[in-house]
Amino acid sequence: MNTPELQGVMEWLKTTDLVEVSYHEGAGGAGFSVATSEAASPCEDRFPSRFIAVTAQAVGLFQASPLGKAKPAEEGRSVAEGDVLGFIDGGGPKAKPVVAPAAGRLARVFVEPGDPVQYGQPLFFLEPRS
Repeated sequence: MNTPELQGVMEWLKTTDLVEVSYHEGAGGAGFSVATSEAASPCEDRFPSRFIAVTAQAVGLFQASPLGKAKPAEEGRSVAEGDVLGFIDGGGPKAKPVVAPAAGRLARVFVEPGDPVQYGQPLFFLEPRS
């Protein structure tokens, strides 16, 4: 693929919700492989983990709790499925809650209040109850 063709593809990619793109050339021809945010990570099946990554579902600043409330997400703390672990303030009228996907123990906290976060960034590792 030549540079002008590749630049055209790159411009188009910026308008999509694709999170992973790879280009390959070989004896069978050339082509692209793509994945959206809903696609499973290629490492999930090969490297099983006892932890669940709780990731940012928005871009913004992480807030542990509303002002005046206790910090709910501390390492070692038990959480129930659906517990709010914090919020991501993206500058809009309402902050997006970060919710525990399962009941368990917070094994690792990667963010502090006020930290900038990116979409898909791990915020916590949760060790689910068996």
